[in-house]
Amino acid sequence: MSQTRRFWLSLLLVFGAMRLADALNAVTGLWVVPRGVSGQTLGALLPLTQFGAVLALPVTVLSTVFARHLCAYAAAGDGPRARGLLRDALAATAAALLAALGLAAALLPWLCGALRVPHSPAGYLAVAYGLAAAFLPMVTAAAQALGRFGALAAGSLLAAPARLGAMALLLPLLGLSGYFLGQLVPLVVTAGVTLWALRRLLAADPAAPPAAAWRADLRPMARYAAKVAVGVAAASLQTFAATWVIRTRLADDASAGYYLISRFAEIATYCGTTVATVLFPFAVAAKARGEGSAALRNGSLAAILAGGTLLAGALWLGLPWLFGRLPGYAPYAGAAPLAGYLALTTTLNVACAGHFAHQQARDDFRYLRYMVPCAACACAALLLLADATLLRVLHVLFACALLQALCVLADLTLRRAGD
Repeated sequence: MSQTRRFWLSLLLVFGAMRLADALNAVTGLWVVPRGVSGQTLGALLPLTQFGAVLALPVTVLSTVFARHLCAYAAAGDGPRARGLLRDALAATAAALLAALGLAAALLPWLCGALRVPHSPAGYLAVAYGLAAAFLPMVTAAAQALGRFGALAAGSLLAAPARLGAMALLLPLLGLSGYFLGQLVPLVVTAGVTLWALRRLLAADPAAPPAAAWRADLRPMARYAAKVAVGVAAASLQTFAATWVIRTRLADDASAGYYLISRFAEIATYCGTTVATVLFPFAVAAKARGEGSAALRNGSLAAILAGGTLLAGALWLGLPWLFGRLPGYAPYAGAAPLAGYLALTTTLNVACAGHFAHQQARDDFRYLRYMVPCAACACAALLLLADATLLRVLHVLFACALLQALCVLADLTLRRAGD
């Protein structure tokens, strides 16, 4: 079977499983969560979660570096190095997460005050969720590298009902704390399913012990990690700046309205997440064989843009009607027409992220020359210009996304000759 056919078949498998899971997640996010979390704290969910993600930046970088080199070892059929790298990476991740949790404990009183939420266990659970979300790519990357897309699909299908059940049970009892406990459940389920699928790789093999042979590649890994860290930090700080401004500069009802429309606009990320899951190992393998993967990338980006544009139109036309009929959504009806606008912004960002992930897989970081300045401009614009109204914030977000997308288009035009 050709690599192109294998890529699209794997993509369809993972896409189908994830979209079935998303149907249940939509019920959770759009019905269970708004009923269990008050409007005064609903807008704080995103910045609390993103705070944990910022603290977990070292883990995010580590998982990307790990995925890149594990894919290379798998493509070369080097089982011992893959086993040793996986074990050492999991140990390093656990240490980094514990350090981040300690830092979070010191910063949470200040954070809760700034976000207008009580200093309670919910803050710690929010950070724990952000850290766990950063850990999950570590184990899913191993499944990607080894082509265990069936395990990824199974994890998605099992995690969604587990999340729905946990949210329905815990939100009425624990409120905001219950929300984050419910968010942790699907991460644990997905990690458990994936690690079970990788049990043979993790198990000791007396004939070929997982010696630290991979450590001979530490220098190139460190160089790769430094480049990844720059891009990850820029993207994470831009996202955190957006959620921070929306919660701290706008009123409670406006930030809550943003949370609700962002749940719909986030559908635009579904295709991009699936594409990145499948494209990354294929691009690494193509690089190892000395082949190009530009055609796979271009087809993937076209699918992301087409799907996101259709979604934006559907949200613009249908969401005001839906908000008028969903119980508890009437106070946020004014934000509903903006969901399509936010979906377009999200689509542009996801397409750019897809290009960046593809270039990371091929160890080509020239995109940092414009990606980092674009992120810095976005942070500055959000802090200086996004004030008073949600619409003004969305104008800034769209302008920044469009600028970065134009830079990607220019980059692709210059690379047309090939990778």
